[in-house]
Amino acid sequence: MVTVLGTSMVLFTVIYAERKGWVDKKKVRVIMQVGMNIGILGSLLYFLYTLSSFLPFL
Repeated sequence: MVTVLGTSMVLFTVIYAERKGWVDKKKVRVIMQVGMNIGILGSLLYFLYTLSSFLPFL
């Protein structure tokens, strides 16, 4: 729950900064893509870790 709230606060802060003109759209796009890629990679690694606990012979 805390992770979801923290992530949404960061997302809304980046959107607010973009609309105020503090950062340009290209930087926001790069930040969002890197963040999504890290999130996907983290989820995949967590899934493999959880799967390895069910399959100890791997």
